[in-house]
Amino acid sequence: MQQVLNCIDAGTEYCPCFLAETGECLMCSQLQRKTFCDCRNWNGVCIYQEYISNRSQKKEHRKALPGRILKREVISDSVIILKIQVNKTLARELSQPGAYVFLKNIKDPNYFDAPMSIMSADEREASVDVAIQIKGVKTRALDEFNITEVSLRGPYWNGVLGLKYIKGVQEQKALLVTRGIGQAPAVPVAKKLILAGNSVEVILDQGRAGANFAEKYFRELGCEIKIKPVFDLKTLTLTDEIKEYIRQSVLENSIKLVYSSGSDKMHEGICRLLLSTAPDVFFACSNGASFCCGEGVCGSCHTRTTDGTRIKTCKTQLNPVEIFGGGR
Repeated sequence: MQQVLNCIDAGTEYCPCFLAETGECLMCSQLQRKTFCDCRNWNGVCIYQEYISNRSQKKEHRKALPGRILKREVISDSVIILKIQVNKTLARELSQPGAYVFLKNIKDPNYFDAPMSIMSADEREASVDVAIQIKGVKTRALDEFNITEVSLRGPYWNGVLGLKYIKGVQEQKALLVTRGIGQAPAVPVAKKLILAGNSVEVILDQGRAGANFAEKYFRELGCEIKIKPVFDLKTLTLTDEIKEYIRQSVLENSIKLVYSSGSDKMHEGICRLLLSTAPDVFFACSNGASFCCGEGVCGSCHTRTTDGTRIKTCKTQLNPVEIFGGGR
């Protein structure tokens, strides 16, 4: 099976990027310092032409912008939700599934910024909702009660793998399996699916977040909600109950797409279950890679596909089966 890899930034105002200048463009063979024009996937824009037209240099990179905190909601001992004022353009750009920003306390240095999924974006109000799990130095700096302003660097869009399936399914049935802080990136996925006329069922497992904080967002969208334990931390596998529930759903309820939003182990379990039960069902998942720069430069997000190919997961769009599907 030939791999179909795409760059999430190809054809956007941020393309060509830093990788074009270093000979590591994900898409353009000539910007990989090869002899012939042999695009990996044509996106309607010639990246090489854009690079030459821009005086053989990258386009302007993403900027960090200030955002005022409109509301701070404490969900549990480890999770807070911030409603942040942004400009309308950024709110619109962050309304897509997989959108995220690098967020930090405005007073902290740049290396404090951490990737945070956008749970909800309101263009009219020019605001975004971000759920933050407090785990370390960077997130604790965002948990200060007296903080009134944050810095957002973005927009970035590769927080979800398998976007083409989410955007392509229409008037079908979809099942979203979420756990812990993974509830946050699942909300825009549900919204996109419902706007396309799909029926969406969401399974919620509070996990280490300690609360099903996204339940109200899903209910407002009109999703059907089921609260079930998804993952067994003792065995690091899906629970028997959830495996049987997914199996019955795809076989008996004509589920067209299953979306997993949680840990990589959870993605792997659901992906392999689908491959053995209903390989024609589309699979998409949240991108749990370690992002540091978001630009494909630092290498922290590198992983390997099942055939050993190294990819930059902060920029590469692909079928997540290529990562979590085992030997397929």
